[in-house]
Amino acid sequence: MANAVGAPGWVDLASSELEEVREFYTGLFGWRWLQRPDYNIAMIDKTPVAGLLPPESDFIPTAWTVYLECGAVRGSCEKVRALGGKVIVPPTETPADEMFLVAEDPTGAVVGLWETPAHGKFGRDHAGMLCWAELHTRDGSAADPFYAELFGYRQEQIGPPGAEFDYTVWYVDEQPTLGRFETSLSMPENVPAHWLVYFQVNPDQSTDAAVERVQELGGKLVREPSDSPHGRVAMVQDVVGADFAIIDTSARTGE
Repeated sequence: MANAVGAPGWVDLASSELEEVREFYTGLFGWRWLQRPDYNIAMIDKTPVAGLLPPESDFIPTAWTVYLECGAVRGSCEKVRALGGKVIVPPTETPADEMFLVAEDPTGAVVGLWETPAHGKFGRDHAGMLCWAELHTRDGSAADPFYAELFGYRQEQIGPPGAEFDYTVWYVDEQPTLGRFETSLSMPENVPAHWLVYFQVNPDQSTDAAVERVQELGGKLVREPSDSPHGRVAMVQDVVGADFAIIDTSARTGE
């Protein structure tokens, strides 16, 4: 298996404005695209890093979807339901022999499950690639056990439960891999639970320069750049309204 169970196996974005999206992310990260009739694949060198597809209906939100490696999608389908989730898209095979499903967790966040074939590739943790993802939910006490049972995460609590900063870090093979942020005190009522993806900025860009580039390309700044022990991070929005974070992991500050 190319990915450890519980690690991100893929990310994609649904939008009806395919050309605009391609131009935006090419301008920001240098992605080049393999364009197919029903699915576009973003590449860095020879490594696939993300997907882009037209929505199947007008009710599909324009948002990034995170797919987590599960080892066996068909076997995980009933487990999702047994743990209180809902299966939105049933197990589906791709032309590249991946298998996936899309589910809704017990807190309402959409998440994908992914089964990578032996030859599968997904670029992570380098410039222009996914380097972190975290669940924003109003009910951390429901989210944590669902994902721990489904993927076997060891979860470490940071900040008191129910406090202003209630966060858990999810470990795969003792490596911090994902996070969960309890947002009941901060997320507007009209914003549903969701996953936020983080992309690493390119080596010739700082986070602040990347924010400027986002705006030059027609995107928006959502949250000003700020320093953290993990890097300088900002939240932005692309040309079709999809939120994501950009981070320079080389610009770390103290605890």
